[in-house]
Amino acid sequence: MPRLPLAQYLFTRLRSQGVHAVHGVPGDFTLKALDYLPLAGLKWVGNCNELNAGYATDGYARIRGIGALFTTYGVGELSAINAVAGSFAESVPVVHIVGTPQRRLQDARANVHHTLGDGRPRVFAEMHEKVTVAQANLVDERTAPKLIDRTIEAGLRESKPVYIEMPCDMVTKEVDSERLEEPLSTEAPVDDGKQGKLVNELIQRIYAAKQPLILVDSGDGVRQLKDAINAFVKRSGIPTLAMPSGNGMVSHQLSNYFGVHSGPVGQIDTMPFVSEADLVLAFGPMFSDTQTLGWKVVPDADKLVTLGKNYFSDLTTRHTINLRTFVARLTEELDPLRIQSSDVSSLGDFRTIQPPAFGDGKEINIDAPIDQTNFYLRLNPYLQPNDVVLLGNATPILGGRDLVLPSGAQIIASGQWFSIGHMLPAACGAGLAQQAIPAVESRGGRTILLDGDGSFQVTAQELATIIRYRVPMTIFLINNAGYAYERQIHGMYEDYNDLAMWAYTRIPFDFGAKDDKYPIRAHQIHTWRDLSELLASESFCKSPGLQFVDVRMDKFDVPEKFKVVFQRAGEQLG
Repeated sequence: MPRLPLAQYLFTRLRSQGVHAVHGVPGDFTLKALDYLPLAGLKWVGNCNELNAGYATDGYARIRGIGALFTTYGVGELSAINAVAGSFAESVPVVHIVGTPQRRLQDARANVHHTLGDGRPRVFAEMHEKVTVAQANLVDERTAPKLIDRTIEAGLRESKPVYIEMPCDMVTKEVDSERLEEPLSTEAPVDDGKQGKLVNELIQRIYAAKQPLILVDSGDGVRQLKDAINAFVKRSGIPTLAMPSGNGMVSHQLSNYFGVHSGPVGQIDTMPFVSEADLVLAFGPMFSDTQTLGWKVVPDADKLVTLGKNYFSDLTTRHTINLRTFVARLTEELDPLRIQSSDVSSLGDFRTIQPPAFGDGKEINIDAPIDQTNFYLRLNPYLQPNDVVLLGNATPILGGRDLVLPSGAQIIASGQWFSIGHMLPAACGAGLAQQAIPAVESRGGRTILLDGDGSFQVTAQELATIIRYRVPMTIFLINNAGYAYERQIHGMYEDYNDLAMWAYTRIPFDFGAKDDKYPIRAHQIHTWRDLSELLASESFCKSPGLQFVDVRMDKFDVPEKFKVVFQRAGEQLG
């Protein structure tokens, strides 16, 4: 087999796993390696800073199943580590590559720029050990290919970030490319006999249950197993709910899917049914305080069976499994006729719920101001098959959790990390990933971001990257002049929860040159009439460029039912 420069081997391996774009910011320790991206068929996506690049890679990986981030040593990688930690918390496989100083300088503990100046050249690698599942330092061309493969395998197997250091004097070192002919081993090995026994035991528990329930989220590596989970939900007929960050994991077209489990703050109070369930099969749950009302809506532990990509657990046991083959066998061997049917009347039909101000034939003043309680459900008719909707870590993640999704549409929402500013760059990455999917698969799905003004201001410069790479996108900016979420928790009238009022509709034009092939349109809306006219516009709904909507709302307005969420959050402060 021919020999390849080390950087080309690494990038070629990433391309073989489905990566088509690498995000990052160039730095002196990465420059030589960047020349090898096109040789491996990869596209460079230059972000405005490394934190944004990390968020964008996270969004990309949630669509493609893996993403790659390339930063420089020290200052670059530490800027990105918050995003990497979020990917770790929410089980998103990201390969973080760091260009580091020459080996001889590290060995000599030289006082190189971007270090702490204390003779610890690998202290940043030690930090990354806490938020990655595997690490590799490519200091020897004889072992580098194997290290690269093992590290990427670990990230895909565990659905977690990994960390690869590439010294700048190693970039051009030639390595044996023979391993590139071998597929990576990305699934955890399991004992088929033991797994089969576990499947049979779970089937018997399902048959014995008087009121079984399936609860689906997007953590623990299950996001890429959505099709297998849906096949099980459909065949079993068991009543199914999703956690807020798992909305879209189960097709809304399935008759036994009953929406998002938010307990008493949801459009339908699901807690009575969940409380009475005597067996709950939870796929990839993220039971953080934020999305469980301070753990008030978490099912009882003695009724709970948790299924992650590589594990099965209940109150007393934990087993290693391969969830893909486990669920396939469970689906095949289950007899739906032996499952007891449940009274699901309390779960209603979330698909038919209208916004409170618009329901029951009420006459609405269409010139009244838009409010949070009614806004999100008014977007349901606007959504199209295969759309990807991202919910910013602000009031949109609350109001948008009950969106009704057409076939193939999905939601990206945080369930554990909740980092402000995450979703604008993540939308850029998700949109780029959508572009990489063949048209026969994506079938025209749009990328739609619902974000708060506070969250937007944290990473706003990434709008320039969206425009630069012509990523089709629609952005609804919820503009209420501050941090509405924090304002409700504490400091309702304090200026630390206020924001500078930007001229938002001018920003897209200031960030991008005129381009007839990528039209940019900005809108400011205040009333229900404004919203209705906008959503009725074909040019708005089908634009190939950027649509930016500044949605003006009252400073103190939040979704009415979620005031209890803020109350719970405030109680956690002590």
